[in-house]
Amino acid sequence: MTTSWIEKNLSNNPFIYLENGEYSFKDFFELLIEYYNFSSEIINKNEKITFISKSVLQYSIFSNLIPMLGGIFVPMNPKSPIDEITKKMNIIGSKKIIYDESIELEKVGNISLFHSEKSQASNYKFTWPSYEDIFCILFTSGSSGLPKAVSISRKNIESSCNISQKNLSVEKSDKWLLCMPPYHAGGLSIIYRSLILGNKFHIEDDFNSEKVIDLIMSEKINIVSMVPTMLSKIVYEMKDRNLIAPKSFKFVLCGGAKTPEELIFSSNNIGLRTLPTYGMTETSSQIATASPNDIFRPLNSVGKPLSKGSIKISKNSEIQVSGEMVAKYYDEKVPKKWLQTGDYGYLDKDNYLFVKGRIDELIISGGENINPLEIEEFISKNKKIKECIVLGITDEYWGEKVIAAIYSDDDITLEEINSYLDGLDKFKYPKDIVKFNKPLPKLHNGKLDRKKIKKIINESK
Repeated sequence: MTTSWIEKNLSNNPFIYLENGEYSFKDFFELLIEYYNFSSEIINKNEKITFISKSVLQYSIFSNLIPMLGGIFVPMNPKSPIDEITKKMNIIGSKKIIYDESIELEKVGNISLFHSEKSQASNYKFTWPSYEDIFCILFTSGSSGLPKAVSISRKNIESSCNISQKNLSVEKSDKWLLCMPPYHAGGLSIIYRSLILGNKFHIEDDFNSEKVIDLIMSEKINIVSMVPTMLSKIVYEMKDRNLIAPKSFKFVLCGGAKTPEELIFSSNNIGLRTLPTYGMTETSSQIATASPNDIFRPLNSVGKPLSKGSIKISKNSEIQVSGEMVAKYYDEKVPKKWLQTGDYGYLDKDNYLFVKGRIDELIISGGENINPLEIEEFISKNKKIKECIVLGITDEYWGEKVIAAIYSDDDITLEEINSYLDGLDKFKYPKDIVKFNKPLPKLHNGKLDRKKIKKIINESK
């Protein structure tokens, strides 16, 4: 029988750091055993077990324990309404929820609820999933359309980890900050990758820019994964405090949305070497990532494909991906050889990938095709603007009218925004701006919530 990731790394070496303590690899395995009696009584082979908690440590435990008992781990957002959770459960046929003391749940329909409990297990038997077995089911963020269930196998996870490691060369002494949601691929992959590679990670249950900066400056972490909105906040506050990251800091892995060139330049200038990455739930995390050693990479690319021949561009410029890291959708019996990402872009002559945007977010205004990301990058160069998103709003005359929604502490006019758009065709200029006096709405993973922002704008007409 194949040995699990954790059993391969059993040692007293530090593994997980918390604000008030730490766990070695051996300690972590003991935690799995402490929940063995409770879990083994309710988890059946191939059963989809929904898990909800406000504790990232608990996600770390049950993301491994459930598959080691033959089940399939299905993490959910603890802030989601119970109706949304049960709707997703019904899609995949999950009938059981495990939760802990951080969550209050009431009985819903035919869903069985189980409050996690520790006990001492004198005898335990773990069965490590085979290479092709489904390890977990994650739901896409739903930033464009309805969330989809993705069945991720052990093969997908290990393949993703291996191609990422060839590029990033993470060492066992490295300490990765986990401040991303563990119910999305970006956060969960840090847990799995750290177990496979044997490095450490530090848990922050909620993103707090001040805490993150303190961790960076005190050299308690040297690698961070973030989305651009998080990184922008860190950079803004570090510059405001005249801080430069220590030389021991390795890199920021920045994905989930396009990382503006200006943000990369600013973060690099304060010692936060930023590596844009491109990936999705369906690829078990990264599929293309900038290399820490590549000083010639164009700033506006996301690096090269991590696996040879894993990316191609279709005739309509859609990015398509293939390889062992690509998972199948829950309702697919046989996965397609090439996954259609819904993003468009291109590979240059040196094989660097450039992601231009979502095909379904393209704005058609006055008969012209307009890429909102292109406009956002220009607008974001204005130092007064903290957050920006460009949308197409239905309009009788234009078909779709280009609108810029911004968050800024300063007064800023449409004319001032347009002054930053030199070099763009005039038809791409926003016809109007909507100013927010607080941060723009975001999804659970930190991405800007395009649908909600558009709804707010439409309702304010």
